[in-house]
Amino acid sequence: MFTDSPENLKLDPDSDIYYAGNAITCQANGNPKLQTEDYTWINLNNQSDITDGPVLTITQEMEGGCFAYQCQACNEYLDERYCTTLNTYFSVSGEC
Repeated sequence: MFTDSPENLKLDPDSDIYYAGNAITCQANGNPKLQTEDYTWINLNNQSDITDGPVLTITQEMEGGCFAYQCQACNEYLDERYCTTLNTYFSVSGEC
């Protein structure tokens, strides 16, 4: 079986400005295929706000703020963990 680490990370939608209620989905290709639990979002501003899964939901509490997030996609094969990351910078309901 040929394996590869997650690659071709992309965000849907990919924007500089989001609004409360928007959802950002992180997607990646990999072999073995990535599952929901293989994704993690990390708030790079405080390193403590971590969201499991491929979807980051923009909340009303985020309005007026500027954010730096990292999507991490990982898969495992034969007890080896392979990860790839994608950073995104955006504002919610305005300019930074």
